[in-house]
This record gives sequence, structure tokens and C-alpha cells, in this order.
Amino acid sequence: MSSSVGRQTDGVIQALVSFDRALATNRLAQAYLVVGAVLEEGMPFADAALGRLFCMAREKPCGTCSACSQMAARHHPDVVWVEPERKSRMIDIESIRDLQKLIGQTALGGGWKSVILAGADRLGDGAANAFLKTLEEPPPRTLFLLLTDSPQAVLPTILSRCQRLVLSAESGALQEPWRSRLLDIMAAPLGEGLVGRLARVSALGSLLADVRDQAAGEEEARSDDQTDEDMFKARVESRYRGMRSGIIRAMMVWYRDILVLVCGGAEVCHADRREDLVQLASGLPYGYALENVRAVEALQRQLDRNINQDSAIFAAVSRMTA
Repeated sequence: MSSSVGRQTDGVIQALVSFDRALATNRLAQAYLVVGAVLEEGMPFADAALGRLFCMAREKPCGTCSACSQMAARHHPDVVWVEPERKSRMIDIESIRDLQKLIGQTALGGGWKSVILAGADRLGDGAANAFLKTLEEPPPRTLFLLLTDSPQAVLPTILSRCQRLVLSAESGALQEPWRSRLLDIMAAPLGEGLVGRLARVSALGSLLADVRDQAAGEEEARSDDQTDEDMFKARVESRYRGMRSGIIRAMMVWYRDILVLVCGGAEVCHADRREDLVQLASGLPYGYALENVRAVEALQRQLDRNINQDSAIFAAVSRMTA
């Protein structure tokens, strides 16, 4: 747990201040949607929040008592961690049924119980509906932490039962070098006909392949001898999907910038690429600019539904006009 504290960002620290205040005044929510990069922000927040609930020392969390040691090893009997696993890269209904059994039992420590969903956007339909029932009738003194970097993919009825904690104002923002590389692709003129579109599809596919390699490298550096192959692959996929979502959001902002310019606006988010944006917006009809935005929105929806990535990208690029 102490290692997580060392990785806390400003957003995590601010969220913990709010959490501490709620805990001290007995106003802790039953469920929190924790929005931020799951590994870099969500899990450190969860570790620190659990330390407030379960640590046995006066100054919490101490990081050395038996409860802190159990939590650091993910072996605390009153804490349930659920992550996407196996080939589906989803949280299945059996995982939800298992956690329902566990939280339905009396807390072994006589106090709190907690459930951490690391990747709440990866709940399958059956799992989401089963989990919703748990949120509707939660056991007493049970805290739910739903970690996600894609809150738009979480079932709205689940969202409505959670208090949101945003760990970073730029949650999911695309980092360098991926941002520059993506914007170079988007700024390049879209060639006419199928050949031009296939060139953009290929460039985006190559970018995403390199992003996946980075995700795998990061997870390999974090893994230890206790991480089995299925869990490793699930964590790579979860990390990759978060990074891919950042790329899709950057594409969305790019086309919204063009739409703003077409409509006569002046302020754009990608200000450092204004010249490219102005050139692409010049003479572009409003309907075409709007269609670009809708194409990226459709791409995100298809990826959220696990449509084949290559097919979804080809369909989106086929609709683009710039």
C-alpha cells in the first residue's frame, strides 16, 4: 500500500480529502464512480481509501499492520477485487455472483466490507444487471468503488446510484508521442476514393498496434511471479482500451474543432494545430463537418460493443470527409 501512496497524483490527493471529510462526518456514499486512469490513479485511490476503512492503527493508513499487509497483497477477507479476466476481457456474471455471496456474509473484521470493480466499463450486460441489483439493495456498511476511465460506457442506471469522483480534469487525455502522431494522421489530406481511406485506416491501425505494445510493456514491468497469464492478458487489454479511448477522444475533439471553425467560431482545443484545422475547415460544408463528428461517435459506440476494431475503424474512415 505504501507504494501506491507514492504514486498519488494531485487528483487522487484531492479526492482523498473529500473521502476523509465524508468518512469523518459519517456521510460516506454507498458507491463511488472513480473516474481516471485505472492503474495510475484509480487503484492508488482505492488502496488509500481502503486504508482509511480497514487500517488498525490510530494514524491511518499505517502500511504495516496486519490489515494493511493483507490489503497490499489483495488478501483482505472483507475486500473483494474484481477485474476483467479471461479471453472475453470482460467482467462476467459469475464474478458478480461470487462477490454477491461474499458481501452477503458478515464482515470477518466486524466492520466494513468493500468491493472494488477495476474496469467498471467492462461489465457485460448480464453482469451489469446483476450488479445493479446489488447496488439497489446494498448490505449495510459496504463500500463500492467502481474504477473506470470510460464512464460513458457504464450502464446509466449504475451511474445514477454512484457518487462521482473525478481524479483528473484531463482524465484519459492523450499523451505524447501518441497525440502528435495521431494529429499528423488526421491533418494529412484524406485521399480520394478507397485508396486514400485505406491509407488512413492503415496509419491508425499501425498507431494502435504500437499503443498495444506499450500497454503490454507497462504491464510486464508491473507484473510479478504471482500474476498468471490470463490475468496479465486481461490487464494489458484493460490498459490498452483506456489508451485507445484517449485516441478516440482526441479524434473527436479534432473534428469538433473543425466544426467550430466551419460554424464561424474561433476557439479550438488543438490550438497548436490551428493552421491545419483552418485549412481542413476551409470550404467544408456544415453537413460534412458534422458527419465527421458523427463518424467518430459511431466508432466509439462500436468499440464499446466489442465490434471488431479493424472493421469499426474502416467504417468510420469511410464516412469521413476530411
